[in-house]
Amino acid sequence: MEYVHIIESLKQLADPKMANDPMHARILNTKQRVLGVRTPDLRKFAKVVHKNASKEAILALKDDFWEETLLVGFILGYNKDIDDSFKKLKQFSMRIDNWATCDQTCSAHKIFKKDLNNKYFEKFVDMSLSGEEFVARVGLIMLMLYYLKSECIDRVLKILPQIANHTYYVDMAVAWLISYAIVKFPDKTIELLKEKKLTKFVQNKAICKCRDSFRVDKTVKELLVEYRIK
Repeated sequence: MEYVHIIESLKQLADPKMANDPMHARILNTKQRVLGVRTPDLRKFAKVVHKNASKEAILALKDDFWEETLLVGFILGYNKDIDDSFKKLKQFSMRIDNWATCDQTCSAHKIFKKDLNNKYFEKFVDMSLSGEEFVARVGLIMLMLYYLKSECIDRVLKILPQIANHTYYVDMAVAWLISYAIVKFPDKTIELLKEKKLTKFVQNKAICKCRDSFRVDKTVKELLVEYRIK
């Protein structure tokens, strides 16, 4: 399978109605052209490409289409070498221009569940402090998915008020991370919100996400109301 065959297959998988739906494009908020391939179909296709495409064909994949970039993200998730996986994920983060590619790529990198010694923890912390919007979001989402552990949580919560990049998708990632952290470490996360060191937008959005979560205890939700910044 060569590059031209991969792109042709993507176009054949596309749903024209989805591609022409302005709501779908608005939700993705990407500058890339959207073909309209449904994500489950793209995941299945990524497995086929990973098994059958030449290395040269995969390296030739560009960012002409939203699905083309996400296809690369899914393929990178098959990497079994964790050192190489981090290196390529960090490089790939510079190609991302939307939340969906970021979050689904991070979810595909389950190899970091095996980072039991937290070798890459500080590296993702560094990424989360980046001035580049989606490099920072990748760092934050990776921390949220794979490093909300007892040995990491204090450091994670400590760096959140230090994030100076307040682009929209970074702020939203911080709020989302907090809504995950409060489930596993309610006391520590409540203490962060109690200190009110986050920006008004992040603080209130985080509280909103916590209160919307089915995994957060009702008594905790009620307590959080008083920590909103007016």
